Amino acid sequence: MGGAAVLAVAGLGVRAAADELKEQKEANELFLEGVAEYEKDDPEAAIKKFEACLAKDPTNAHAQFNVGICYNDLGDPEKALDAYRKTLQVDATYADAYFNIGRVYHLRKDFGEAAAYYEKALAQDPYEPDVLFNYAHALMEAGRVDDAIDAWRRYLTIAESLPDEAKWVERAKTYLSTLEGIKGGGGAETPPAPEEK
Repeated sequence: MGGAAVLAVAGLGVRAAADELKEQKEANELFLEGVAEYEKDDPEAAIKKFEACLAKDPTNAHAQFNVGICYNDLGDPEKALDAYRKTLQVDATYADAYFNIGRVYHLRKDFGEAAAYYEKALAQDPYEPDVLFNYAHALMEAGRVDDAIDAWRRYLTIAESLPDEAKWVERAKTYLSTLEGIKGGGGAETPPAPEEK
């Protein structure tokens, strides 16, 4: 009789595992449907799919992050921030979530907060040129001249060999030169904000 009880319990474990696999498969399908809706330029429909995915799999950091992207596209930075923060609750190493939070603060001209989030993104991926560029710019706008000079130099070390960065490299060189002039007593003004990167 003892063996039958073990067998029944083991059967329940197999059933639970099968149910979990089914839920995961459905969550993955909803995620892909959300991506398809986003690619059709329908962020509202995409949000519904990503949220349905999250209802089945609350640990899907990519779905949560994509909700933030969609809200950002819809012009709702508060909901985007909320989604990015939820992404970090699921995966504290999600560099793109830190970067996008930084971008929201950057656009609000809260350069100190933006720099702090870019720094967290760089802790996860120290060689990402977009993060480095925005980090250096935020530091510059926050008046942290020495830190900005160091960040621009780091950016240039990485980005100068990347063909896609050519436009941004030239801009970074201009900013660096201006900041070095300020530091050297040249009295130059801070250059205007760059195009969004």
